[in-house]
Amino acid sequence: MAQGAFVIIQNDGRDILLVKRKDVPLWDLPGGGIEEGETPEAAAIRESCEETGYNVTILQKAGEYERPAFADTQHVFIGAITGGTPLLTGPETAALRWFSPHRLPLLMVPNRKRQINDGLHGAADIKVTLKDRHLLSILDLLRKKFGI
Repeated sequence: MAQGAFVIIQNDGRDILLVKRKDVPLWDLPGGGIEEGETPEAAAIRESCEETGYNVTILQKAGEYERPAFADTQHVFIGAITGGTPLLTGPETAALRWFSPHRLPLLMVPNRKRQINDGLHGAADIKVTLKDRHLLSILDLLRKKFGI
């Protein structure tokens, strides 16, 4: 089963930091895969720094989102920037931008809006099973299964 770790980071104006991915043209929370022997928290911190250039500290775990159709579990954390310099482009990052939580981009990784909403509304270590019925989720599943 694949595991990923992602971080909801807000600035002083309460905007959310999102990364535009290079592999697929979608906005996403900073984060990525958990390496063998790595904790979800450590992966979230490492991936956030790799993708954004910022040093991040984890404040709390918002939730764990299981996606059975993908054999995937996503750990979502609330974090804060403690230093670093913004990475405007990188190996995995096409763009980095702050968005109002009320004006998130249309083209986002499936389920991220729900995860952000849960996190901003005080979710604390919730466990959710996602059905993945959105069009982007279906396309993602086809791409994974058939290499499209």
